[in-house]
Amino acid sequence: MLYRMLCLLLCAALLPAGALAAQGAYLSMEDLQSIQPAYEAFLEELAALLVERGLLAEEDVEDWMLYQLGDFLQNGGFGSIMALYTPGLLSMADNTVTLGRLSVQTDAGQLVLETLQYYSPERSSLPGLPLDTTITDAEGREVACRFRWIAPTGMLMVWDETAGQVVEVGATYISDGRPLYWFEEPAEGLTEELTLEILHAVEDRELARVTLRLRVQDGCWMPEAMQ
Repeated sequence: MLYRMLCLLLCAALLPAGALAAQGAYLSMEDLQSIQPAYEAFLEELAALLVERGLLAEEDVEDWMLYQLGDFLQNGGFGSIMALYTPGLLSMADNTVTLGRLSVQTDAGQLVLETLQYYSPERSSLPGLPLDTTITDAEGREVACRFRWIAPTGMLMVWDETAGQVVEVGATYISDGRPLYWFEEPAEGLTEELTLEILHAVEDRELARVTLRLRVQDGCWMPEAMQ
């Protein structure tokens, strides 16, 4: 093929027709996150097979995984799985679709933030930059805790399933497991810092605190670092 690209289009109906009519054609972010571990495991097996067949370079596996997961989460489960076997072709992938993961060691454990590499309100289907956090101990077990986000500017938002819409929750919010987003209109040269407090699961006690640095590049918010 001219572009040496194999596309495996996944257009399977994930819900019965009646359910789709009642709930809309797209699955909610909560739906997608509930099956993300199984989907990620499938992608890992597929990536291993693609590498074995020479369809994907070993050094591109992580980037390929992040792109596929980002496409899946932003397109309501109706994405495409793409096997690339032209070296360097992943560099042409849309970064506003690609998932981004930042990690930092804290006193409470290893913190991982799952977000986007770039967030553009014009090009993304999401209402804001996703802020999905997990924390694990030295053995890789998830630590029971709560996450409090503090945004000096912009707005924090969650999906209200009862109301069927995204709602603003203010400048400070303790995550309750629902997908959380942050939005501020990007302006070139703008920088921002969000604060994340890791709280004890029961007591109102801070276990650790980190800062998420963001900047605007080419009209998109780009998460730079957590520290």
